[in-house]
Amino acid sequence: MTSSTVGVFNLALAFLGGEQLSNVQAPWEDSVLGRLCLNLWPFVLDEALSAHPWSFALARAALAEKPEPKAEAGYPFRYALPADCLRPVGLAGPYVLEGRDLLSAAPRAELLYVRRADDPAVWPPAFRVALAWGLAAVLASARCNDSQKQKLCLEHYNLALREAMARDNNIQQPVLRASPWELAARGGSCLS
Repeated sequence: MTSSTVGVFNLALAFLGGEQLSNVQAPWEDSVLGRLCLNLWPFVLDEALSAHPWSFALARAALAEKPEPKAEAGYPFRYALPADCLRPVGLAGPYVLEGRDLLSAAPRAELLYVRRADDPAVWPPAFRVALAWGLAAVLASARCNDSQKQKLCLEHYNLALREAMARDNNIQQPVLRASPWELAARGGSCLS
């Protein structure tokens, strides 16, 4: 069962054709392999989450304005990104990132962003498979020192990640808005 972090660890190890972690509660407490999986895990998870605006990882937050340091011209407001923000997805109006700050012309900012979703219960199966391939690729180098196996795992990771993205896109039904060009072609104003 891969609906737990340890399940994903074991799937990654199975992809490498190797050992399994037997202690489901905390396999890293008495296992070098478990500690290696646990140490590499945050990097693999953050990389996969940052790759796409996953529906299960999206969050909205009203951003808190920071008084200092002053924002640059054209972006008079400086906001702190939420602590769990991995990737901004949308904000009304233009913005730029400066470290962990978001600079904007908007006096009030509500950000749509990809959050650090580390609860395996919310991950769809295709995303868990992609994570396992990603971890297997890192373990192929760190544990096995096998560049060929790492290359093969990376190929599988990229394929699995694209499949998971496609499935995630297929469950979305966004409101389609006409572009200014389409409005003008239909006799509407492109300035509205």
